[in-house]
Amino acid sequence: MKRILLLFTALFLATAFTTISAQDAVKTGVKGGLNFATISNGDFDTRTGFTIGGFAKFGIPDSPLSIQPEALYSQQGGENNGSEVRIDYLQIPVLFKFALSQNATVEPNIFAGPYAGYRLVAEQDAAGGLFGGSSNIENQTEEVDYGFALGGGLDIEVGDSIFTMDARYNYGMADVFTERSGKNRVFSITFGISLPSGGSN
Repeated sequence: MKRILLLFTALFLATAFTTISAQDAVKTGVKGGLNFATISNGDFDTRTGFTIGGFAKFGIPDSPLSIQPEALYSQQGGENNGSEVRIDYLQIPVLFKFALSQNATVEPNIFAGPYAGYRLVAEQDAAGGLFGGSSNIENQTEEVDYGFALGGGLDIEVGDSIFTMDARYNYGMADVFTERSGKNRVFSITFGISLPSGGSN
């Protein structure tokens, strides 16, 4: 199921990027921000990390709807009895956005959509932080994460570019660990800017 969902997301992204390459109103850009992450089994406090990556936004003609696939490096995990658990992912959300006002310089929006993530880092510090040493815990964690993201934000037109900001909550549906329960819960605040289009209007 996990691998099927990851494959489905990858295929959807490939189709989306092929489609948007022919669209005049496509906006692609970069974004980054902060993650406030934990794991849902009650043993973990919040780990603060970062998220950074790129996005592509393309609209549905004559509609307030748009689709925004992203590719992000996402630092997640949590704090457990003074020991930081660092589980970082390559995360691919596919967001369906609804503009609350259209054709305005400042466009508020709400969004939701699935995400899939592939684990890149899994390690745990001994109590006392980095100076206490760390250990690799990849064999204790699952490779694939998936779930849903929902949130809201603003797209602000600045010349030929769009400045974006959003807040979202990622609700993980897969267990993080191989032999105990606990799912990713992440609140993120991100800022980004679209890159100027190479085409003419």
